[in-house]
Amino acid sequence: MEESRSQAGNPNWASILGVIAIMLGVFLTGMHGNELMKQSVIQGNMPASGIMPEADCPEEELEEEGLTLAECEYLVDHVAGIALAMPDWFPSAMMILSVAGVVLAFLSIIVGGALVNFTNWSVVGAISVFSCLAVIDLLQFAVVVNTGPILRDAYLWSVLLWLILHAMMVVGAIAGRNAEMAKG
Repeated sequence: MEESRSQAGNPNWASILGVIAIMLGVFLTGMHGNELMKQSVIQGNMPASGIMPEADCPEEELEEEGLTLAECEYLVDHVAGIALAMPDWFPSAMMILSVAGVVLAFLSIIVGGALVNFTNWSVVGAISVFSCLAVIDLLQFAVVVNTGPILRDAYLWSVLLWLILHAMMVVGAIAGRNAEMAKG
């Protein structure tokens, strides 16, 4: 059975994996960037006493955001609950992993483009970057598992989902590399 190839002679598996890597890389770059921003805001704005001030919900902002006073107060209480549930080491650990995640996610976009064009280094780059992203996921898993139930509820499903996605992408890149090597 002959493997399907694009009109440019590139294997279809590489093009498909490349498009998926680009799409997920864009999404993951934004997700890690958002986590980095969230941790820096919470860590930088938490009062030294650990007690959050009362909710400040100006009427103009409520109208602009389409929120009720009760929703605004809930959001402030929710952030305070998350901040109080965080061990001291959690924000810095997540910030370090988020910085590494942003860099690797951006690299996965580049590798995805290389897979679509099937360059010489694209498969090795894909295996390397996807494996590193899986390691970041495993480290995030270790960080989240060592927190309490509130943070596990907020983070665990997402970390496990990304771990499964990155593991599947590593397997796909290895299988594609092996198929190309078998052809000679």
